[in-house]
Amino acid sequence: MEQIMDEVKKALLHGSNAVVCTIIQSRGSAPRKAGSRMLVDQEGRTWGSVGGGALEQLCIEKALAIHRTGKGYTQDFDLASTLENGVSMICGGDVTIEFSFLDSLDSAAALLGDGEKPVTVYIFGGGHVGTELVPVLEHLDFRVVVLDDREEFASEKRHPKAYRCIHCNYSDIAASVRIEPEDYVAIMTHGHLNDREILLQVVRTGASYIGCIGSRKKVDSTMRYLLENGVSEEDAHKIFMPIGIDLLGDTPQEIAISIAAQMIRHRVLETQNL
Repeated sequence: MEQIMDEVKKALLHGSNAVVCTIIQSRGSAPRKAGSRMLVDQEGRTWGSVGGGALEQLCIEKALAIHRTGKGYTQDFDLASTLENGVSMICGGDVTIEFSFLDSLDSAAALLGDGEKPVTVYIFGGGHVGTELVPVLEHLDFRVVVLDDREEFASEKRHPKAYRCIHCNYSDIAASVRIEPEDYVAIMTHGHLNDREILLQVVRTGASYIGCIGSRKKVDSTMRYLLENGVSEEDAHKIFMPIGIDLLGDTPQEIAISIAAQMIRHRVLETQNL
């Protein structure tokens, strides 16, 4: 959503208009849920999505027409029937989409606000998995901060997609960063002693998502360490350890995808208060 707001601002500042298509109601097996948005500029370029396929193409056509008239509106779409462009949708369900014509920064702010603040993910450890994870999360609209006690592994050159890179002391992470309850943390340093020391500090921040890489043997010993050092069983068992969804892959790239998938699921469940 932050990208859409940025692109809207960019278009308006360059003298162009913008049309934003927003799903305000979604019922049945529609491909996208309420709140999904797509920006269509005057050239027909798009950012975001309202479901793809025939519905999205129809929305682009309607948005281009709105660019000419300057008048937005709201329309219902039955995805179990043939759409206006003659293409049938097989997904079923129906959606209500609001087409908003934006011709000023004020109109954009009224619709979009200042843009949703992205979730910040703190990655402790800029090694192989961390290096693969950063661009995946950045592409998914997470704000990624990489921390490492090795200066060369906490560099923008190594992690060009990171929002920030921090050379830090693992034994005192509070000196370098303040982790808030809404933040996510992924721990994957070059040593299990570092990992458990960071975990002991992070779990006390109440971060929304905490994950730590490691084998089953490492998980068991780390759990014992946390419990022996005052962490409650309830808090300890909230940690995703080993981190990621089990995709049966073991390369850094595959592990990064499994972690990103788990974070997506966590973010969606949080948004839906589940």
